[in-house]
Amino acid sequence: MTVFIGKNDVGKSSILEALDIFFNEGKGVVELEKDDLNKKAEKENIQEFKIGVVFKDLPEQVVIDANYPTNLKDEYLLNKDGFLEIHKIFKKGKLIKTVIIANHPTNDEFMKNLTLKPIKDLQEYVKKNNIECSDNRVLSLLRKAIRESYGELKLQEIELPIDKEFMRDIWSKLNDYMPISGLFKADRPNTQEDSEIQDPLKVAIQEILKNEQIQNKLKEVAEEVNNSIQQIADQTIDQLKKISPGIATKLKPDIPPIEQLKWPDVFKKIGISDKEDIPLNKKGSGIRRLLLLSFFMGDVERRKSQSNKTTVIYAIEEPENSQHPHHQKLLIDNLIELSQMDNIQIFLTTHSPSLTQLLPPESIRLVVNDGEKIEVKEGNDTIYSEIVNTLGLLPTFGKVVVCVEGENDVNFIRNINNIPELKDIIDLEKQNIKIIPMIGSNLINWIERNYLENSNVYEFHIYDGDREDYKKMIEEINRNKDGRRSGVITTFKAMENYIHWSLIEEEFKFPIGEEYKNPERWKETDIPETFRKKYEKNENEGDFKKILNGSLSKKMEKEKFEELQAWEEIKGWFKKIKELQDKTIGDKP
Repeated sequence: MTVFIGKNDVGKSSILEALDIFFNEGKGVVELEKDDLNKKAEKENIQEFKIGVVFKDLPEQVVIDANYPTNLKDEYLLNKDGFLEIHKIFKKGKLIKTVIIANHPTNDEFMKNLTLKPIKDLQEYVKKNNIECSDNRVLSLLRKAIRESYGELKLQEIELPIDKEFMRDIWSKLNDYMPISGLFKADRPNTQEDSEIQDPLKVAIQEILKNEQIQNKLKEVAEEVNNSIQQIADQTIDQLKKISPGIATKLKPDIPPIEQLKWPDVFKKIGISDKEDIPLNKKGSGIRRLLLLSFFMGDVERRKSQSNKTTVIYAIEEPENSQHPHHQKLLIDNLIELSQMDNIQIFLTTHSPSLTQLLPPESIRLVVNDGEKIEVKEGNDTIYSEIVNTLGLLPTFGKVVVCVEGENDVNFIRNINNIPELKDIIDLEKQNIKIIPMIGSNLINWIERNYLENSNVYEFHIYDGDREDYKKMIEEINRNKDGRRSGVITTFKAMENYIHWSLIEEEFKFPIGEEYKNPERWKETDIPETFRKKYEKNENEGDFKKILNGSLSKKMEKEKFEELQAWEEIKGWFKKIKELQDKTIGDKP
């Protein structure tokens, strides 16, 4: 999931519209127009613009000619980073050229154009230069033999147009792997073909029609219709021969190829109405957006029970529009779950910082216009601070927030709150208490700048006890005079140390030495560094921590904390949160 956040008119939507134009070539939600050309470029007499998209997770094999499999790497069709990069060039509202950016051999003109040459030219070259080829009927083998005859290859990124013989064939194959892209815009036309109603169903129809079994059935239908049309056309021309033989001999049936048939257009007028036949576009915008939410909720359930190889991109503008905060959270939760499934990629735009608190920082892209250029900043340790500084707004919180070091700590606190004895003290979810991952330098900024200083929000900070700088920050927090901020340092080295050793043994199937199985030794041990290497899959430290603070923390219970001699400390955290929550009762909003 990637979320673009920024001020209005900074260019967030342009990114999603560019994706729609790229995949649907101006026949999707966004229609290409002559005036789409950049005005500055127009003044400089530039008439074309291009949209480029880079792809990873590429097919391991592509069968192009003679059923002989090859791959994009061996054909030198990837860019210098090893990804598939495709540019589409547009002029006066129309697609005029598609090229692949390839880090390609360029020793000489023949080698530079090797991928574009027809098989006849390659066969003649191999014969003329006495190059040995295992099968000169196969294009990929001919190219391989020629490249090997050159010895050292000089690579350079060049444009390879897809309208040449081999490139045309490989493009047709690559198109089978291209994602289906659906754009859900914030603004809408007031018609029964309203995009908020149409688009979810259109995307679903495209995905259904890409199914191999359905493709085969449609091909059978198309061939049968094609044969019947051919027969009728032939009969018509035969009859014309009896009337005017001279004219008839100049005619032939002109029937479009089966692969050019546009099956999605059959369902173009699909719509939804209520029981009284009132079209949904006549309903309120909130109802229309609820339908969109329902589609994504249904998509989550469908994908849990079905496997689908088709890649789908959902691009959604301002999902918070016309929605109650509860529905906004429900939508984001479902989109996050969708984005974690195979073959799904999600893009959102928003100018609401409140949505960012539901997302990990690596999903966020802050779009900033400094007056001279537009910059897209990737989510990092300081992204939340930059959002506050850029938009001049704060995410919406409850009356109490819990601040921890990172996402793993967030998961740990949330999971152990399900222990009945801790939930009886305070139910964090029910009380709408947010847990914020400070993450590195963002933590320092938050504390030093005191972002919530003028609010009535109480902060409780919990940081690992293995960092001297954190200890100093907690001391600074506790020195505040208004009592709005307070914090503790864990007595154990880190959150992972609060996971009982028996759970680690059970999960990872290796013995933990008896010397570690006492609270004093356990609390000081670097758990990930000491034990992850014993795991046969040898998880990296980040993944190992995710397992400990994720699934294993859910298995913790009061008795296990007591055995670690950590129960009173853990209970104290939740009592302090409850104390702060009680202070908010009677506070003015």
